[in-house]
Amino acid sequence: MLKKFFLFFIAFFVIAALWGAGGLYWAVVLEPGEEIRLENIQRILGKESHVFYSDGRTKLGVFFDKAHRQYVHYCDISDDFVYALVASEDDRFFEHMGFDIVSIMRAMIKNIEAGRVVQGGSTLTQQTAKNLFRRNARSYEAKLKELLFALRLEYHYTKEQIFEFYANQFYVSGNGHGLGVAARYYFDKKPSELTLVESAFIAGSVKQPNYYNPFIKKSKEAADLAYTRAKIRLKYVLGKMRDLGMIDTYTYNQAVSSEIDFKQGKVGFSLDYVMEMVKDAVSSKKVLDELAVHGITNVATSGVRVITTVEKGLQDKTLAILRSELSRLDVRMRGYEREEVQTELAEIKYKGDRVILKNAFLFGNIDKIEGKNKDIQLTISFDSKIGKGVIDHAGLQRMLKARVKYQRGLWSKLKKGDLKLLLEELKVGDRVWVSVRQIAAEETSALLNLERYPKVQGGALVLKDGAIKAMAGGTENRFYNRAVYAKRTMGSAFKPYVYTAALQLGWNSTDLLKNSREIFVYHGQPYFPRPDHKSPHQWVSMSWAGVHSENVASVWLTAHLSDHLTPAQFREVAEHLDLAPKVVDGEEEPYRAYRTRIRDKYGLVVNRAVLYATAYDQAVENMETDFIFEGMADEYKVLKELHFGLHFDTYTESLDLELSENKSSLKKHEIAEIELRKDILSKSYLLLASLNSDLRKYIMEVENSEENYEYDPFTIPLSTLFLNRTTGEMSFHRTGDSPEGLKVVDREQLQAYLLRLDTRNRYQFWQKVKLGSILSVAAFDILQKQVEYEYKKLRDGLPYSFETLAKVRDFRTTVGLHYLVKLAKELGIKSDLEPVLSFPLGANVVTLLESTRMYETLVSGRVTQYGETEHAGHTDLEEGFDEESNNSLAILDRIESAEGDILYQAEALSRKLLDEKTRLTIGHILENIVKFGTGRKADKNVRLSADGLEENKEIAGLDLQIPLLGKTGTANRYTNASFFGYLPGVADGGDALTVENGYAVGVYVGFDDNMAMKRKNSRITGATGALPAWSEIVNEILIEEDYAGSLDPVDLSFYGLVLKRDNLGQLNVAVDPQQGGKVHEPMEPVSELSRYQPSIMTFGKKTEAGRFKPVRNFQPFWKISAETH
Repeated sequence: MLKKFFLFFIAFFVIAALWGAGGLYWAVVLEPGEEIRLENIQRILGKESHVFYSDGRTKLGVFFDKAHRQYVHYCDISDDFVYALVASEDDRFFEHMGFDIVSIMRAMIKNIEAGRVVQGGSTLTQQTAKNLFRRNARSYEAKLKELLFALRLEYHYTKEQIFEFYANQFYVSGNGHGLGVAARYYFDKKPSELTLVESAFIAGSVKQPNYYNPFIKKSKEAADLAYTRAKIRLKYVLGKMRDLGMIDTYTYNQAVSSEIDFKQGKVGFSLDYVMEMVKDAVSSKKVLDELAVHGITNVATSGVRVITTVEKGLQDKTLAILRSELSRLDVRMRGYEREEVQTELAEIKYKGDRVILKNAFLFGNIDKIEGKNKDIQLTISFDSKIGKGVIDHAGLQRMLKARVKYQRGLWSKLKKGDLKLLLEELKVGDRVWVSVRQIAAEETSALLNLERYPKVQGGALVLKDGAIKAMAGGTENRFYNRAVYAKRTMGSAFKPYVYTAALQLGWNSTDLLKNSREIFVYHGQPYFPRPDHKSPHQWVSMSWAGVHSENVASVWLTAHLSDHLTPAQFREVAEHLDLAPKVVDGEEEPYRAYRTRIRDKYGLVVNRAVLYATAYDQAVENMETDFIFEGMADEYKVLKELHFGLHFDTYTESLDLELSENKSSLKKHEIAEIELRKDILSKSYLLLASLNSDLRKYIMEVENSEENYEYDPFTIPLSTLFLNRTTGEMSFHRTGDSPEGLKVVDREQLQAYLLRLDTRNRYQFWQKVKLGSILSVAAFDILQKQVEYEYKKLRDGLPYSFETLAKVRDFRTTVGLHYLVKLAKELGIKSDLEPVLSFPLGANVVTLLESTRMYETLVSGRVTQYGETEHAGHTDLEEGFDEESNNSLAILDRIESAEGDILYQAEALSRKLLDEKTRLTIGHILENIVKFGTGRKADKNVRLSADGLEENKEIAGLDLQIPLLGKTGTANRYTNASFFGYLPGVADGGDALTVENGYAVGVYVGFDDNMAMKRKNSRITGATGALPAWSEIVNEILIEEDYAGSLDPVDLSFYGLVLKRDNLGQLNVAVDPQQGGKVHEPMEPVSELSRYQPSIMTFGKKTEAGRFKPVRNFQPFWKISAETH
C-alpha cells in the first residue's frame, strides 16, 4: 500500500512538472504575447513622461522627447563598456538563461551575513524585463512575472539584443536615458570613443546616477564628494573586471590611478527653470525609491504623469514681471544708447521665446518707423514662422521713463523732446528685445513694448505652505536658476529675523533700542555700523527700527540678544547651543576640557583685562539704586552708555595712522567718518580712570604747592583743569582733547580760590569736577570702588567657569549670535551662516528660496519643507546619504501612472517653530513696515482688481488697501536689492484677511558679479529695485486667486480690509513716530480697525499709573518644536 502511495505521488509530480513545463513552453515560446514583440519594445524605449501644471490638465513639458534620446546599436558599443557592465551587474550574463541560481544563492548568503540586503540576485535580463515591462509591486507574484518576461526575452532575442535594450534605457540623472546620452553628458563623446575608465564609470553608475554625478551638485563640496564616490565605484568595477580576466593587472593599475576626466556635453536643448527643477525632483532619491516600489526604475520610459505645484497663470505673469522689471532697471543704470545696445545684442546667443504669446519676450528687427509723437509706430519683424508686431507710443513709455531717470536722476519727469531723443537711438534694421503686451485678433501680430536685454539679473518666487507656486530665475528662463541656487546678501531683509529671535528670548517690540552711532567690540575687533539714512532718534522701539530699517539699532539689539534672560534661561539657551558644559551620563564636562573647547573652538579669551571689563559691566548693572539714592540718576544714564574701553587706544592709533597716511586721497565724508569714530573712542571708563589718576596728581600739585611739588609754568601738562564759561562747570581733560568753549583754569587763581575754602568745601569742589566732561569725580569714585569689588569676586572664581562666562560680554554675545545661526538652520536655511554682529544687515549669503521660506515661517509660525529627511547614522560615503537639501521636491505635487494611480504624493514636513505670540508680534512689525516704512510703495500700489468681471467691480471700486507684511533689503554697496513679504489669505466669511492660506513672495535683483547698482546720485535699493516687481506679482495673485470675488463688499465698505488675528490677550498701543515709535504715556489703546494710526501690537499690561508695562516671553524654538512632536 505504501509503495502504491509513493508511486502515485511520483507520478503526480512528474505529470505536474510536465504540465508546468508545457505551460512554460506555451507562455515563453508559443504564445509570449504582443508585449515581447520588437515593435512594442521599441515603443517602450521611446515612451515619454508628461509634466503638468497644478491643475493636472495643462501641459508644462515632457520627459524625455527625441532630443534627449540617442539610440545606440550593439555594434557601436565598445567592448570595454560591455565587459564593465557585465562585470558590475551580471558577470554570468552570457552564460545563464535569464536567471542565475548561482548569483541568487551568492546574494542570499551575503545578505544573511550582513543582516540586511546588500546585494541583489537579478540578472541583466531580469533588470531589462523589469524596466521594459514594469513590475507593479515588490511581491512574489510580480517577481515571478518579471522572471517570465526574462525567459521570453532570452528565447526570442540574442544576448547582444538584450544587452542593447538595457544599454538604451538606463537612467542618466534626469537628462535622458541610455549609453548614448551618458557618453555625451559625462564626457562629451560618442559611445565608441569612450576609454576604459569612462566606460567603467558609466557602467558602475547605472543604478544610482545621481549619487556619482558631480554636475548636478550645487556646491563644490558636494561635487567633490560625488567625485570621491565615483572613484570608489570605479575601483570596484575595474577590480571585478580584473578578477574575471577581462583586463590584466597592469591595465587595472593604470586605470585605477587615472583621473575620471569629466567633460559635460550638451544633451538636447536647455530646459526652462521650472522643468529643470522638476527634472531634479524626479531624479531625487526619495522619488526614485517610491517609484521603485511600483516597479519603475526608469522615469524616462515609464510614461508617468508628473503634476507640479506650479500655477500656470501665476507662473507666466511672474516670469514676465521679472523680465520686464530687469529690463527697466538696466535702462535706469545703463541707459539706452544705440551703439552699445546693438553691440550687446549681436553677441547674445540666446534666441528668446519662439512664439507670439502675451508676456512673451522676443528678439526682432525694426522694419520701419512711422508717425510722430502719440502716433509713432515701429514695425518689428521676427522669424517668418513667428510673425510681426508693432511698438506703439504706449510701448515706448517704460523705457522712456527709465532712460530719463538714468539721464537726469530718480525724481525726473518726462519733458517735451525726450521721446525724440529716445527715437534717435532706434533705426530701421536695428535688432531689438521686445515683450508682447497684447495679441491682435489674427494672432500673428501683436502690440509690443520696447525692452533692453539686461545685464542685471534677479529672481522671483511665490510659495504657499512651502510649495512653489511660481518661480523665475532670470531673463533667459534657462540654465542657472537664481531663484533657487544664487546665494546673495539680502541686506536688511534679515532684520525681522533678528527681531523674531529677540522676541523669543524675552524682548518686547516696544523695547527701546540704542540708535546713535556706536562701537561694538567682539573678539577684540571693533565694528562701527553705519546708518543708511539720517535718523533724529537716539533710541527707537524695535517695531520702528523695522519701519525705518535702522542699522545701528538692529546691530545693538544683536549684541544684546541675551540681556533679558534670567540666569537659568541663559544657561538653558547655552546648553542647547552646546556652549555650556556638556553632561554625559550624569557627569559634567571637566573644567579643563570645557575651557579648551570654549577658548579654541569659539575664540573666547578670558584674561585679567577681560575680567576687569566684565567687572565694570557688573558694576554698572548693579549700581542703579546707589546712584539714584545719591541723587545721580542723570549721571547713571550717562554711565549706562559708557564703554569700558579695552583696546580703545589701539583702535585710535590705527585711525590716526589711516588718516595721516591717506588724508590726501580720502574724501570729505571719509575723513568725517574717521573723526566721528575717534570721537566715539574718546569716551570710556579706562580714559576716565587715567584722567582720574592725573587729577589726583594735579590736586596734590595745586594743594601742596609750597612742598616738594615743582611747577614749571612754561611746560604744557598732559592733563589739566578747564572751565566752561557758559555753565561754570569744571572739567578735567587731556590738554589736546578738550572740547570747544572751555578755558584752561589759571593755577594761581585756583590756588587762591581753594585757600578760601574749608576742607569740606574743598573736597566738594573736587568731587564736582567732571572727568572728560562725562562723569563727576564723585560718581567715578563710587563706580571705581564697585568695579574693584566686582573684580575681586571674579578673580576668586575660575575664569572659564560657566558662572564667570555668563557675565562676560563676548560670551553672552556669542550665545546670542549662535542662537541666530541655530534658529536659521531650523527654519530650513542650509547656507553657511557666520555668527557676526552684522547679521541683521544681511552679512551672510543665502538663496531667494531660503529667504522667502523664512518669511513664510515668520508670519505663519511654521516651517514647511518638501524633501529628504536627514539620515542619522550614515557616513558621507554610504549609499543613500543625501548630502544636499533637495529643495526641488517643493515643486512636485504628485506622480501618477498613465491610468491615474498615485505613484508618488508629496509629503509636507511641517514643524512649528514660533509661538503664537511671537508670530503675531513680528507679523505686526512687518505690517507696520509696509504701512509706514520702507515698504509703503506696496501699500500704495497693491489693490484689488475686477479683472473684467462685472461681479467684482463693486469691491474693486472701493479702492481697498490690502494688509500686507514685508521688508526691504538693500545690501552693502548696493550689490543686491530685495523685498520679501506675505499676502494673507481670505478669512472665512470674506470680511477680512488672515495669515492662514496666504502667499510668501520674494524678489531680488542684482548683477551676477555683485557689481554695485548705482550711478552718480541714483541707487537701486530694495524699495526701488525689488518692491515694484513684488507689488506686481502680488497684484497678479489677487487676480489669479479671485480675492475680489471671495470678499464681501458690504462689510468692507464700512471699515475697510483688516488682518484678522486670534485674541491672545494682545494690546495695540499708540506710539509717537516723532519719538522713534515710543509708546505714548499714558498708554493709549488703538482699535485694530484704525490701521493707519501708528501703533505697536504686543503683549503687556497697563500699570496703575496708566503706563504700558511690557510682558516678556521666553519661548525659544525648541520649546515650540517639542510641543508639536
